[in-house]
Amino acid sequence: MAFSIRTKLTFWYVTLLTASLLAFGAVFSYTLSRIFIDRVDEQIGSVAGMMAHTVVQPSGKLLLPGDFDIILERFFGIRIAGNFVQVLDMDGNVAARSSNLESAYLPLSQDTYEHALNGVTTFEVYRNFGRYPVRLVTKPISLKHKGVVAIVQVGASLQSMEEVLSSLFYIFGFGLAGSVIIAAAGGWVLARKALKPVQDLRAAAQRIGAENLNERINVVVKNDEIGRLAATMNEMIARLEKSFLQIKQFTADASHELKTPLTILKGEMEIALRIKNDPEAMRDALKSSLEEIDRMSYIVRNLLDLARIDVEKTGMKDAASMQEVALDRALTERVDHFRRFALDRGVNMAILRNDPVAVFGDPVRISQMLFNLIDNALKYTPQGGTVELSVEAEDNAAVIKVRDTGIGISKEDLPYIFDRFYRVDKARSREALGEGMAAGGAGLGLSICREIAESLKGAIEAQSEPGMGTTFIVRLPLA
Repeated sequence: MAFSIRTKLTFWYVTLLTASLLAFGAVFSYTLSRIFIDRVDEQIGSVAGMMAHTVVQPSGKLLLPGDFDIILERFFGIRIAGNFVQVLDMDGNVAARSSNLESAYLPLSQDTYEHALNGVTTFEVYRNFGRYPVRLVTKPISLKHKGVVAIVQVGASLQSMEEVLSSLFYIFGFGLAGSVIIAAAGGWVLARKALKPVQDLRAAAQRIGAENLNERINVVVKNDEIGRLAATMNEMIARLEKSFLQIKQFTADASHELKTPLTILKGEMEIALRIKNDPEAMRDALKSSLEEIDRMSYIVRNLLDLARIDVEKTGMKDAASMQEVALDRALTERVDHFRRFALDRGVNMAILRNDPVAVFGDPVRISQMLFNLIDNALKYTPQGGTVELSVEAEDNAAVIKVRDTGIGISKEDLPYIFDRFYRVDKARSREALGEGMAAGGAGLGLSICREIAESLKGAIEAQSEPGMGTTFIVRLPLA
């Protein structure tokens, strides 16, 4: 059966309190009984000591009149009232007893008797002597030249101690029961009050959903455990809100980007269906449709790449794909790949510096990042322009630079060029590059570059001025 935290806290609080009170009561009772016993031992020991010097003559003969306890008190000043006194000879026979013993005898065990013969004084408690226990001292009487000549026993009733401990037991028992009841009730109330903020957190968490992620949990006390928990939950809700907004934006942008080529493709198909005897027009319609299919394929491929990179950034990437990558070799391969494309566009492409540096990462992703940067530079560089590339080590980081002499990026657009689906104004691009050189794309290439750089614990930035070209700088940790 599962219990609530409030019940568990109350149970443990009451259990701890009960155990503490029981331990205190046991220690207190033991200490009090020891104080009583020590005082009784001091009393009966004193009487036994005085008896040892009074009832024996120097010759070793016992001086024991019939009413010796009265004589001892009147003539020798030994107060034995309230004590039981018994004198035994060497054989353990009773030679005299105090009058308050009446017909009873103080017990003497064999061990105690042997100890007395060996000159050892023994203190012990007898519980079967009358209604109350008796504390008894058995002391040998010794002479210098004769050794042990007699044994004296003095006992005192522990009635007062038993009555005090019995009263204390009842008082403590009722007090313990009352304390436990009060503690249980108080603990329940305090636990409920202490856990009320948790209930508020629970209610707030139930209230906040995908529709109202802008709400936050009210933090009353920031420095205690509940306050820190609430702050952590607020941070989690903020991350969820950001993720939901990104998903919404991503879905809207993807829908918008795919809607345009689908609309064009539908129109081209409708035109093709109406064409009957014009093969050239049919060919143009099919060619245009193929271009739109390629465009959609490009968008879908980039979307899948972004989704994979998002998964990889959460730590779910296969460790086997991570290896040491030589950037100089990767850059050379990508430049060779684009050399024919650059010649066709009339753009001069050169590697200014290609130092042998290496980074740790996925070679496919790094190659994809270089591909997107070079492709972007060539698309936005007019005929006769230049694209310059370099790889070098700088401050424990590998630095990749891709510089072009293209149309540049305005200050208004520069902060957003790495956002997904963001594209610089097409009209301005056509005006700067020429109608036949208009750059295409879905605004995903640079976003992929940023995601790849960040997944490798690096960063990417752009420096640009309109009409002066653009420089992309990527910094990655050295392997």
